[in-house]
Amino acid sequence: MATSPEHDESISELLTDLENAAKVPAKVRASKISSRVDKVCSKAYEEGFSSASLGRVIDIITIPNELDQASINSLIRNLYPAGKVSDSIVTKVVASLGHGRAKPSYNAQAALLKWLVMVYDVLENPKVLSQLYGILFNLLDTIAIRSHLCHVLSLITRRKHVRPYRIQILMELTRQAGNEPPLVGLMRVFKDYYPDVIVGDVTSGRASVFTHPNHEWRQRLGEIQTVHFQKTQDGLPLEQRTFRANRRGTRQTKSSVVPEVHTSRAQESSVTLEEIEDVHDFVQRLEKIEPPNQLVAVIQDSLLQKFLQLRSSEVYARRVDSWLMAFFEDQLEAADTSEIKILEMLVSIQAYTHYTKKLPPTCSAYLNSMITSWNGVVGRQIILDLLSYTPLGPFQDLYYSIFQAMEEALLDDEAEQSKLDLLTFYNKLLNNWAVAVLIDPQLSPTAKESISALIKHVDTLALSIVQSSQSITTLSTVLTFYESIAFIITQPSLNETVRIIIPPTELIYTLHFTPSLTILSRLCGILALYKRAFEMAIGPKASVSKGAQSYPKDYINRFNGFLMDICNCIWRSRAFNTADMNALGCDLHPDIAQVLDTYVRSLGKNLTLMSLFSLSFSPVLCLLSISYVRDLEDAAGEEIEVRHAGPVTMQSLKLLEKDGGLKYNWADYRLGFLHYLDKKGVMGVGELMYNTMKQLMPAKKP
Repeated sequence: MATSPEHDESISELLTDLENAAKVPAKVRASKISSRVDKVCSKAYEEGFSSASLGRVIDIITIPNELDQASINSLIRNLYPAGKVSDSIVTKVVASLGHGRAKPSYNAQAALLKWLVMVYDVLENPKVLSQLYGILFNLLDTIAIRSHLCHVLSLITRRKHVRPYRIQILMELTRQAGNEPPLVGLMRVFKDYYPDVIVGDVTSGRASVFTHPNHEWRQRLGEIQTVHFQKTQDGLPLEQRTFRANRRGTRQTKSSVVPEVHTSRAQESSVTLEEIEDVHDFVQRLEKIEPPNQLVAVIQDSLLQKFLQLRSSEVYARRVDSWLMAFFEDQLEAADTSEIKILEMLVSIQAYTHYTKKLPPTCSAYLNSMITSWNGVVGRQIILDLLSYTPLGPFQDLYYSIFQAMEEALLDDEAEQSKLDLLTFYNKLLNNWAVAVLIDPQLSPTAKESISALIKHVDTLALSIVQSSQSITTLSTVLTFYESIAFIITQPSLNETVRIIIPPTELIYTLHFTPSLTILSRLCGILALYKRAFEMAIGPKASVSKGAQSYPKDYINRFNGFLMDICNCIWRSRAFNTADMNALGCDLHPDIAQVLDTYVRSLGKNLTLMSLFSLSFSPVLCLLSISYVRDLEDAAGEEIEVRHAGPVTMQSLKLLEKDGGLKYNWADYRLGFLHYLDKKGVMGVGELMYNTMKQLMPAKKP
């Protein structure tokens, strides 16, 4: 029976889609989010979540988002872990509990506590909840989640947790709540440890019987965990294997293109990999281990990977490469070449390459030979991922030998996703090259020209992408590439190797004026890092370095123009101004700016074009701006007689104070709003202001 396209989607792709959709308000979404949630839940019910995927879903649920309560509840109901639940995930859940606007709803918190009870038996480290006991206990005054809190506490309470002050608090809560059953049940757990200390009638009421909340859920979890355990032991998800050689077993009827570990030349004094049972055994007998017959099994066997890494040899590497060469030659020469077999081999090599961080030379040669006839569709993600491990070399040579043909195959259908896949490929390639230079500084001479050429090439690609589509997904993918560049150029060890290439002017301003707060914040954060990189490259310490980069004054002024324009828009209420030093006016022609300003003034609302992109008026910042003021007014309470009508200006604050409203000057409002944005997770805007405006540099909160 053929599987549906939805079924074929990986959980990672589904979660990426859900993460992007969860940031968009329901009113502006192109489609309902329920379908995305249903796909994730269906996948989770079938296979469970890996530790990484589980952490991503917990983040979606616990970090402020635009999901409706029904979607959140559905996600929590399907949080089936395929393996053990890590300490970090448990900590995230506990950190999300309690009061505050950034916290999930009490309904979601109660469901998460219920989930902790249901996965208690599969925690990687049950002691982690014990370490968080104080946090959980201090939340007992939160009525909405109290019953589930009591259940969790009843599971983890030990003698060391039963302290006199906690007994007193629990007794007081029990009396106040009228002997609420969950509290009485927890009190009885306490009394089991100190029966002589707890007296009176606080434990005489009806108590909750703490049992598993959902037996059907537990049964399904057991089935998922059993299948996952069998897979990890039988070698299906091979990258997760530990210290046992891969044995397919008698039940596996499907033959693999890669042979399994088998040793037939072992002597009486030697040891085979098949005999190794655990890490201790492996370490103690490492020097006596006899290599298996087919070393190419290293591609799918993690234990053999560890063995060859510790006992590396050029002879071993040649043997693996020779086997792969023979395989690919056979497939190319065979009349009935199986596309499935080649893809299966490439998938195996992909996992192996992720482990070694090096693409086998034979695989690289095969990809170079087949790329000219590739249709850009079959095995796209696998092939692009493998090619991203192309060794560092002259970019132009690599482009004309392989990357150009790859681009032609991908961009043949002119689909937006194809361009994004290509951009993602170059992002991975850039990161892999940067890592290669960090590992081997001798590559620096080659890297100087190659990485610069790569960035300039992708600049053109990124600009064409944003000019054809400005969806959040598209812009986010573009920004991910520039975030990688920003991270690389701010690494001190790469300062003399990687030249700072300024993004295209049109790209900067297109991203700046998109109607997305997330995009604006990320752009500002990237520019702040670029500024820091320039300071490192041309500062006093860099000037004494023999290999320090040199940048023309006009080049630096051009970048400063970006900073000045964005600060003029957001901070100074002087958008499109060209009078300031280095200001470019966002490359808007003065005549057009004049026409637009005349139109805005004609609306009769005391507005000007220059102020429309400021903290108070910007389409992406205005809601948070007035929300910040409302929070201040709520805190002031009865001390104020009137509230600000909004938007906030210097003049409106003065009038507000005269009318008995909030006493707040313009400078304090702007600085306070930046701190407010930081608390809301919109940190990029503040980062740029703090690092660009001299008067704000001392005001940045640590």
